[in-house]
Amino acid sequence: MVLFSTFNIKGKVTKNLKFYLKNLYELGSDIVLVDTSPISLPQEIESIKPYIKHYIWRQNIGYDFGSWKVGLQETKGWEEYNQIVVTNDSIYGPIHSLRPIFEKFQTTDFDVWGLTDSYEFEHHIMSYFLVFESSVVRSESFKRFWDSLCYYPTRFKKLLILAYEVGGTKYWVSNGFKVGSYIEYKNLNPNINPSYYINPTHIYWDKIIKNYAFPFLKRDLVKELITKDLTNELEVLLETNQYYRLENIDLISKS
Repeated sequence: MVLFSTFNIKGKVTKNLKFYLKNLYELGSDIVLVDTSPISLPQEIESIKPYIKHYIWRQNIGYDFGSWKVGLQETKGWEEYNQIVVTNDSIYGPIHSLRPIFEKFQTTDFDVWGLTDSYEFEHHIMSYFLVFESSVVRSESFKRFWDSLCYYPTRFKKLLILAYEVGGTKYWVSNGFKVGSYIEYKNLNPNINPSYYINPTHIYWDKIIKNYAFPFLKRDLVKELITKDLTNELEVLLETNQYYRLENIDLISKS
């Protein structure tokens, strides 16, 4: 099952959202889409109905973690799933197939895994894409984590990150689960200094795509590249990509 958190100021379903949902659906996922947009447009939601099992429109509080909690609460029998994925629309892609990544982790003993880790604040697995295996899903620790989660107001975003993204990694480890990531920061740069901004999806975005088949581009990275007039390398990279079309990135198509 995939718990997917989305927000669009105009209530639109973007080309990228549709593409991402389609890819997850084709992996055999039951998708619960939790929408915190100011408006919900029936004709927009209709366009993605083939890919989703359940659609929830809710008030925009608690950010992604709040949406994932609601999605879990409103899904009967979630305990029966062998795997639960939480993700959001802060990313463009996938620009490569996700299937090889899932196949790789089938041969590991990780209980909780993501795509990248970070040492910003403290070491943690980044929460834009997190996977919980059955060992976690069926545990009391998993239920307790979501039951105790608070709906922080949007102005407290940093507090939420510290409590549930950074704190989440610490929580799973402290409860005896093995945590890991597809790309480990220390393999990109062994000289780790937490006092610097060390988000691998920004600093090494081109390297992880070219060398590791990393499947996503962070939306805030694309904004930064546009601001600095540095989108040429990204455009060249995607022009030769047979899996993902550049036109799916709305920020570039409008810039």
